[in-house]
Amino acid sequence: MKFRTRKGKLEHRIKEELGKVKPDLGRVIKIVEEFEIDNIKTIEKLKKKKSVTLRKVNGALKQSINAHGPITKDLISSASKRVYGSILEAEKEKEVDNKTQIRGLLIGLIIGIIFFSIIHLLF
Repeated sequence: MKFRTRKGKLEHRIKEELGKVKPDLGRVIKIVEEFEIDNIKTIEKLKKKKSVTLRKVNGALKQSINAHGPITKDLISSASKRVYGSILEAEKEKEVDNKTQIRGLLIGLIIGIIFFSIIHLLF
């Protein structure tokens, strides 16, 4: 069964345990604890992502101040472009990493097929 959310998975697991002839309260507590551990991991990951993004924004603002001096109404568009570019650059890096991983898997698969075919033909 595929679940769309962690909450759906939690609900299903609790219902499954409570639906038993003799439900185990300790098992229900363990299911909830596992759910909480997953939530804490997700929160930590989001905090880290927020921290990285804020550092990028701060860096872009510092670059703008170093290039143009104090940010005024006239220079706000330049600062905005630098901030946007910094965030966009980070997203492009993630996209390239994902493509590289998929490319490596495909190359490995193709080499494996060729190797298997050669061995199969020899024997």
